[in-house]
Amino acid sequence: MIEIVPYNDDITCIKTATEQDGQAIMFVYSYLIRDTLFDAGCGNAISKFQEFVSTREINHVYISHSHEDHVGCLHIFDGKAKIYANKMTEQALREPQTIGEFFDFVWGQPKPVSEITTMPSTFSIGDLSFEVIPLPGHAADMVGYYEPDKRWFFSFDAVPLPSKKKIAMPEENIPQMVATMKKIRDMDIEILFDSHKGPIDNPREHIQLRIDYINMIEKEARVLHEDGKSIEEIQDVLGLDGPWYLEMTKDRFGIDFFLKSLLFDKVEP
Repeated sequence: MIEIVPYNDDITCIKTATEQDGQAIMFVYSYLIRDTLFDAGCGNAISKFQEFVSTREINHVYISHSHEDHVGCLHIFDGKAKIYANKMTEQALREPQTIGEFFDFVWGQPKPVSEITTMPSTFSIGDLSFEVIPLPGHAADMVGYYEPDKRWFFSFDAVPLPSKKKIAMPEENIPQMVATMKKIRDMDIEILFDSHKGPIDNPREHIQLRIDYINMIEKEARVLHEDGKSIEEIQDVLGLDGPWYLEMTKDRFGIDFFLKSLLFDKVEP
């Protein structure tokens, strides 16, 4: 399914999702700015997505990172629009990983893309000038886009969706995620454009809520770890329960990954 939500004269929010019983399982946002698209949405919404973009002139597509909810419809632009991605993302777009039955149901399996241009450090869309900002943590390859004159920041998945994040993928670096959130928080931003919450007009408060929760869990977990508790025991003591679908992710997400990263991962210089 798809919902088109104009934000202002320049930006259109494209919300795509897999539909179940008439409802979206989870929306993901792509952003259309004039002739340029940021990310390419949920593959299970491809027919509606293709119908929408067929009525628009889209010449450029910038990809934040390679996760399936951001690149699900990207292949329809292969050879038709210029696709930009950084080197780490580029390889994953050419050879997408098999995401498994659950995530295929939730988002859809991405298809390969062949014609990719290396992401520049800056780019323009008409009179809008964007800086490409590395946003490691959730994904090592993730970048965001900052327009300093408008004070817009497209952060994609840099800020966790729930305020109480307590699951992670094994490749996520939670201390690095917190460092990235602090970097964004301290920038001069009026509107934060998130991939699952959409435009956020109180970015500092929104980000700080998530930093505070993760820091609280880290302090409590570290005390328990230093007291000799195992990861499983720490999870039990802190009462960290996963969402209903956690087992269905088949170890792509886990509370243990979150706690191990909190305790043992480091912020890269």
